[in-house]
Amino acid sequence: MSEKMKVAVMEDVRKMAVWEMDVPEVGPGMVLAKIYRCNICTTDWQTWAGLRASQGRKFPWAPGHEMSGEIVAVGEGVRQDLKPGMRVGFGSQGSRGCGQCIFCRKGHPSRCINKPKELERSGVTGSFGMAQYFLVEATRVYRLADDLPFEQGGYLEPVATVVHGMKRLRVQPGDDVVVIGAGNLGLVNAQVARVYGGRVMVSEISDERCGIAKSLGFEVVNPATEDLKKRVLDFTGGKGADAVILAVGSTKANQQALEILAPMARVLLFAAGYPAPELPIDPNTVHYREWEFIGTFSADPADFEVAAKLLSERQVRVEKMISYTVPIDDVQRAFELAATPGNYRVSLSMWDQ
Repeated sequence: MSEKMKVAVMEDVRKMAVWEMDVPEVGPGMVLAKIYRCNICTTDWQTWAGLRASQGRKFPWAPGHEMSGEIVAVGEGVRQDLKPGMRVGFGSQGSRGCGQCIFCRKGHPSRCINKPKELERSGVTGSFGMAQYFLVEATRVYRLADDLPFEQGGYLEPVATVVHGMKRLRVQPGDDVVVIGAGNLGLVNAQVARVYGGRVMVSEISDERCGIAKSLGFEVVNPATEDLKKRVLDFTGGKGADAVILAVGSTKANQQALEILAPMARVLLFAAGYPAPELPIDPNTVHYREWEFIGTFSADPADFEVAAKLLSERQVRVEKMISYTVPIDDVQRAFELAATPGNYRVSLSMWDQ
């Protein structure tokens, strides 16, 4: 009889359940990992809440891609540095590619033209990160420091997406950077921008989140109680921000970004919003002020390599961004907490410990 495992499955809008499935068998080029924690990302809980119907996901669906665990078995042909007992994180399904199309050959499998389909097991499709065991291609496995807590290791994918965006934004030493929003990815963006040499200010309307940003060593402004433009001009010596990272998807945030840009500035649209926010802009202003607007989404293998290093070396710290740890058997409550405004990540524990 095959060994069984627990898997969290989204059966319908606002309905999570725990299913029992067979533990997958390890084949050539594959790695089997025991998962200890899987964090609930915004995509997960917004799908659960019915806010992403436009993405066309079908139920039942097995969510989860921000997980961390340890290797328990490797298949034939797996590279020698991956061994049982090693603590690891995982590249997202979006980092997979066919290896043949123009984007894969350029090193951007996240933009693969022939994107592989979602996994399917027991009539369920999805990413299957919220499971006690995870079978994955060895190319999607990244080593993490042995002392990095599993819930922090679950931030590998978010940090990789931030690294991807930072490369596109081209932050360099001396840049004055303003991050709008101090949620999970706002605080990660701020830390990665600092690693790349930027002087960083964080804008946030929540006093509690302002406090966390300050504790991480950032200059902070609350535009609900302060003059954002004045504070940014003071911070930048009167010229405005060289780069603005929109880590929240809202029309108001977009408007704020336009008010604080220096000439020749760059704007990174990091966060999506549902419904889609507006970006009210005069093309002539973009022309005369030489502004750039840059989109970013997902991450490539090179970004995951950098992210694993940043987390393992604690250059990016995420311990203050875990609001709750909830056992998998209580997954419905975990999603309710994740969807509660003001919470950071909710981490699912796959085992009783």
